[in-house]
Amino acid sequence: MDTITKNTLAERLFRLHLAKFTNPDMTREAYADLFTEDAVQQFPYAPAPYAKEVAGRDAIAEYISNVVNGATDWDFKNFVFSTTSDPETIFVEFEGSANVIATGKPYHQLYIGRITLKEGKISCYREFWNPVWIIDAFM
Repeated sequence: MDTITKNTLAERLFRLHLAKFTNPDMTREAYADLFTEDAVQQFPYAPAPYAKEVAGRDAIAEYISNVVNGATDWDFKNFVFSTTSDPETIFVEFEGSANVIATGKPYHQLYIGRITLKEGKISCYREFWNPVWIIDAFM
């Protein structure tokens, strides 16, 4: 697979990852299938009680299902994808928003993510965001 095809695949997989938030018809199994068996999602700035790392395709699907169910009206926009010297890795910057169910507060975030592929699936997704905005909206 050439570099352009890998970049397009990473972009498509990432957008499908976000579809878990915005498409209620996306099944847990369809979401899990975006990832390798040994995939990892990392959230280096996550405040307690949120996970800093989730390992394994099934654990990722379970974790994200819980995140999705914590808010409504998820919306993502203003995507900027950037390639790297590694054809298996791309970066994405984007904005996201939702309405938090438990607090009734609006949530807005600026994200930076690094997506790494292996064998045509996501093997690692590292996401950076402002933890203060999470605390303000969700806690």
